[in-house]
Amino acid sequence: MISTEDSIIRLVIALILGGLIGYERQSQNKAAGLRTNILVCVGSCLCMIISINIAMDYYFTFGYNNSDPERIAAQVVSGVGFIGAGTILANQKNRSVRGLTTAAGLWAVAAIGLVVGAGYLVLAIVATVLIFVVLSLFIHFDTRMEARFRKRYVMHLVMRNNVGQARKLSAFIHDHHMNIKTFHSHNDDDAPLADIDLELKAERYMDEAEIISQLLAIKGIKKVTFQLEKEEKEEKQSV
Repeated sequence: MISTEDSIIRLVIALILGGLIGYERQSQNKAAGLRTNILVCVGSCLCMIISINIAMDYYFTFGYNNSDPERIAAQVVSGVGFIGAGTILANQKNRSVRGLTTAAGLWAVAAIGLVVGAGYLVLAIVATVLIFVVLSLFIHFDTRMEARFRKRYVMHLVMRNNVGQARKLSAFIHDHHMNIKTFHSHNDDDAPLADIDLELKAERYMDEAEIISQLLAIKGIKKVTFQLEKEEKEEKQSV
């Protein structure tokens, strides 16, 4: 069994490691910041400690040979999945698709907590350093890769606000091999016209005038303002 002293040490280490990742997320103004990451890491660590201790206690006290020290800890994966989904859904409520990296970060922090709780402290420290490097340094590499292999466009649309019109726009985006990076509507759901800001990623370059012409040819789209976004300028502002 894990002693009380060792349990406290592991919880404190989980707090420190989770706080390191949380500090980076907080500095980027993400939804899941310092406190959230700390709570996820410490909670995961506690679940692992309790899971091991209960299994060992039942084995030595009652002789249960089928005690599984991973049973409680295994539920952390499902639980963190709901939390991670919440960070994405909260942004969808504001009509903006964001939060995937934050959700993945929470999942990774939960894994660190489990590793700490199991007693693999060196492995947990190395994993924390690697995750911190990915979150803080790889953002520049990711930006350069996207700038080289993908084109980013920012579009402002005014169109009819109904399901059929949204399907037409979605079909246009799909047919031109584009993906939606961010989506924000300035109107209520029952407004006759939808005033939309849209950021797209395209696999190949397309002329602005051509896209504007094709969009305006779609019945129901009233106005299109379209410009090629400068990658480095926006990235510097976000960092």
